Amino acid sequence: MKRRILMLAVVMVVAPVGARADEASKQAKVKELFAVMHMDHSLDRMRSAMEQQVQATAKNAPGTEQMTPEKKKMQQEFVDNSMKVVDENFGWSELEPAYVKLYADTYTEAELDGILAFYKSPAGQALLTKTPELSAGVMQIVHGHMGDFQPKMQGLQELYVKAMAPPAAQ
Repeated sequence: MKRRILMLAVVMVVAPVGARADEASKQAKVKELFAVMHMDHSLDRMRSAMEQQVQATAKNAPGTEQMTPEKKKMQQEFVDNSMKVVDENFGWSELEPAYVKLYADTYTEAELDGILAFYKSPAGQALLTKTPELSAGVMQIVHGHMGDFQPKMQGLQELYVKAMAPPAAQ
């Protein structure tokens, strides 16, 4: 009986150490995966897209038709301050810990090994390299279908709203 209690105590002390080691190993593999996937570059592309959007907002704001030097300075301050907020909230140093936890919680160590092996392969690197171009092509296809889609959906919505209206409103 005492031996079982002693054995249980040893297991309770040693098990968490092993779990922490497993977790550290998984986190190291996740960080390696992020390096292979060039996650920081992906976020740089996202940041560039956000900056273009902020600049477009700044250029299309009311009062930008006649830009005085003071208004140009205000416009640049808006862009700079907006991008500072983007960097503080979406920079890799800000997001990486949450990403590491998410990936480590989602994938087993064996799955991470397989994913790493794939992304290190020529096919995996091709996928990573060509995904932005592929995504742009997908967006063009989707936008091409939006012209037909939106009026159809709007028509369906109008029919539904009309059918659901109380009798007095029809």
